[in-house]
Amino acid sequence: MIKSLNKLDWRKLLNILSNFLYSDFSKEICQNLKPFFSYEEATKAQEKTKFIWNLLEKGEKLELNSLKSLKSLIERASKRGFFLPVELSEIKKWFLTNKKLIPYLENSPFKELKNLYEELKEIDLYLDKILDWEKAEIKDRASYNLFVTRKKLKELKETLFAKLERIKENLFKKGYLQENLFTQKEGRYVLPVKTEYKNKVKGILHEVSQSGATVFIEPASIIPLSNEIENLKYIEQREIIKILREISQEIFFYSNSFLSLENIYADFEISFAKASFGKTYRGNFPFLKNEGLIKIYSGIHPLLILKEKPSSKKVYNDFIIEKGLLISGPNLGGKTVSLKTIGILILMGQSGFPIPVKEAEFPVFSKIFVDLGDDQDIIEGESSFSSHLKNLKEILDKADKNTLVLLDEPGKGTNPEEGIALVAAVINELLRRNTKVVVTTHSQFLKTLGLKMKGLKLATMEYNLETKEPTYKLIYGVWGESLAFDLAEKMGFPVELLNEAMSYLKNKEYREWYKIIEWERKKLKELEEELSLKLKNLESKEKELEEERIKLKKFYERKMEELISTWNEEFKELLKNIEKERTSYKRAIQNFENFVNKLLKCNLFREKEIREGDRVLILPFKRMGEVLKVKDKLVEVKMGNLRIEVPKEKIVKDHSEIEDYSFKPMEINLESFQRFYERIEKREVLKLLGLNIEEALEEIEKTLNKAFLEGISKVYLIHGHGTGRLREGIRDYLKNHPLVKSFKFADPMEGGTGVTIVYLEEKN
Repeated sequence: MIKSLNKLDWRKLLNILSNFLYSDFSKEICQNLKPFFSYEEATKAQEKTKFIWNLLEKGEKLELNSLKSLKSLIERASKRGFFLPVELSEIKKWFLTNKKLIPYLENSPFKELKNLYEELKEIDLYLDKILDWEKAEIKDRASYNLFVTRKKLKELKETLFAKLERIKENLFKKGYLQENLFTQKEGRYVLPVKTEYKNKVKGILHEVSQSGATVFIEPASIIPLSNEIENLKYIEQREIIKILREISQEIFFYSNSFLSLENIYADFEISFAKASFGKTYRGNFPFLKNEGLIKIYSGIHPLLILKEKPSSKKVYNDFIIEKGLLISGPNLGGKTVSLKTIGILILMGQSGFPIPVKEAEFPVFSKIFVDLGDDQDIIEGESSFSSHLKNLKEILDKADKNTLVLLDEPGKGTNPEEGIALVAAVINELLRRNTKVVVTTHSQFLKTLGLKMKGLKLATMEYNLETKEPTYKLIYGVWGESLAFDLAEKMGFPVELLNEAMSYLKNKEYREWYKIIEWERKKLKELEEELSLKLKNLESKEKELEEERIKLKKFYERKMEELISTWNEEFKELLKNIEKERTSYKRAIQNFENFVNKLLKCNLFREKEIREGDRVLILPFKRMGEVLKVKDKLVEVKMGNLRIEVPKEKIVKDHSEIEDYSFKPMEINLESFQRFYERIEKREVLKLLGLNIEEALEEIEKTLNKAFLEGISKVYLIHGHGTGRLREGIRDYLKNHPLVKSFKFADPMEGGTGVTIVYLEEKN
């Protein structure tokens, strides 16, 4: 199947993907990357890329670095027995990179990166203690011995340089030196002495210049210091190796974890590359499924998008494959490109790539076979047709319902009729197995046979007869012609030769008929475009009307809100006056009715048509009822057990049907108003009939105290008329009571002189 992948430009795709990778080991893995051929693996790969895609969409800046292969570092170090500081610096870069990624990895497909860091965290802390990773050096304080040794080294070098500087200045003034400087030869500090003065400078001669004019002498007076420095350097190196061996043993112990870290990170980096690559063409993730149709809308081969020719037109096609698809059409019209586009998009989708489509869904195939191009092998003595036969035989042996087969111009290289007949039989067998098949062909014979095959749909690559240019658009439901004469004419073949070639055709009129069909197809396309334009205009008008409707609705709602706001204020004023002026119940009810009648004159409550079964307010009775029958001007209503006929204008629909307003005027009905009146009135009723004066006054005292504490402003004392002694005794008692603000007899409708209404002081 590897050969099939490369025929679909899989290798070229991986080369492009490598450009989005940072680490060499990831690039190496990428070059050997293969698509996934199981649903579980494909969906998991897509999940990983989607995770990174979503992070990039949110604007997250994921910092990836070029890292060295941990596997290679461990292999080299294990041969040596320890890691060098420069290699430890590379390992430290791994930790730094992972720590930057960890905040994003919680509950992600790459959470194992976080888990591995937690496992290896102690090594990271150890490296921080001993390593200056930017300089790739072991820190002075990596151990006490190293600190002491380096301190001594520093002091000795300062002493040596000071002494060497004095010697140099003295010898230079005498003219013994070629230059006023000192240098190193084989790790020892030397002076550039002129050859003629070499006997004037005591010391060890280490080197002679090529010209022979200069000798490099280590002054004798600094030799002990240099020797001591060399000894300390040896001690320093020994201590460094000891430290390196210690940290190396820790790393070797966790080598399996480090190797897992590299594998998972490589997977992360490749998923990151897929997402980054997909961003360049604003790809979309296909919906992957176990079985079903191939649906690719506005798809294009990724390599065509990356073409650098600005003049090249990028053509997007829809590929809908239920079982099989036979694509015909002119030479250089895009048949093979369409075949490869279908194949590469499915391979990309099964490998976690976002693909260059508007939308796509297709099953995950367990096998993909491609028979494309000329595979003849000269060395093996294999012909082109025998090579194709070998491919077809392999397909027949292995293809099933989870297989995609792509055949480009099958049946070539032998007798056309025999070759096509064999190919037709193979296609038919594959369709019977429910294998997905896409075939391109120029063969009229295969197109004719294709019409009889169940499940094989026809399509053609469009060709513009006026410009004699292919449009590269795929048209379904028709077959196309190769148009060899048109292509030959375009390439400059003589007209006489083309006419002679046409005379050899058995059916000379066929080409003219094809042109007629193409013209009819063109007219149909123009009609479709005209219809599409009219539909767009209609949609535009519909949108304008909808916008106008919304605008009017908002205007109406705003006006209603203003009106309702006014009513609210008026109603609040009504309640305020009732409470302030201590309006009698009868008067309050009358005020309320006047207010409600004012509201009812508004059409707000009459917008909806009254139907049978509606709940309505019956205005004359101020009660709710149910509509039984609607007549011309009368409405039969059931009110309790009573059936009556009421004029339409005397009823309104139930307020509960009025929506979308913060205030619903119909909620202000008689019953709710009565409850309100009783609530604001806060009155207490005390019956004193049958009690003597002493008993009555005792009850009154308890009631007045209780009412005052509960904030009740009004108490009704029902004492009756009788002889008048009880009434007068009560009134005398009330005159000097500290809680009583005032008192009076009730209205005739409420009991007259048989009832005394007591108004209490307000509670502070």
